[in-house]
Amino acid sequence: MSAPSVSTDVPVDLAPLIASSTEDITKPELDARSYRHLRLANEMQIMLVSDSAADVAAAAMDVGVGSASDPDGLPGLAHFCEHMLFLGTTKYPAEDEYSRYIEQHGGSSNAFTSHEDTTYYFDVRHANLRGALDRFAQFFTCPLFTQSATDRELNAIDSENAKNLQSDAWRKEQLLKSMADPRHPWSRFGCGNLQTLSDRPQQLVQL
Repeated sequence: MSAPSVSTDVPVDLAPLIASSTEDITKPELDARSYRHLRLANEMQIMLVSDSAADVAAAAMDVGVGSASDPDGLPGLAHFCEHMLFLGTTKYPAEDEYSRYIEQHGGSSNAFTSHEDTTYYFDVRHANLRGALDRFAQFFTCPLFTQSATDRELNAIDSENAKNLQSDAWRKEQLLKSMADPRHPWSRFGCGNLQTLSDRPQQLVQL
């Protein structure tokens, strides 16, 4: 069942949310795009880019938390959270609501977890940007983290890690991490698997 239709055309007064705004941004002379930088009252920073020649509209969110922030006993937690944010929110509880909306309106979406950041992004037809943004924004305010999705994504992450084991680039990175100071966050196993995210913590609880 799809989420009920929600109007996203209600005007919102954004002025009280904006702490500062500037269009004084250095850019190449041949760049015809328009830029505006906002800093919100909650310290969130936004870069708006207007390009009349763009085929689609797009947005990205960078969260300053990556695998370096994983607890010692839960390697891969940031990566797991990245997966879970896509799978239902309080406003749009259906697990496939966001992905289905993006796909049905000519777009695509993805995300990745790095050492210090997690980045989410999508593109969609111009006319459907507001609806996509409304669904996208719910990731960061009211994700559901349901049990059924949790079990499934733990297995998805385990499969992703198994796939990475065949990648030379991935092997090289893990080799470099193995030589790092174990007290430094860089040495951590960022992807995670069933053992680090499920089996091991349960064993520790039982002890």
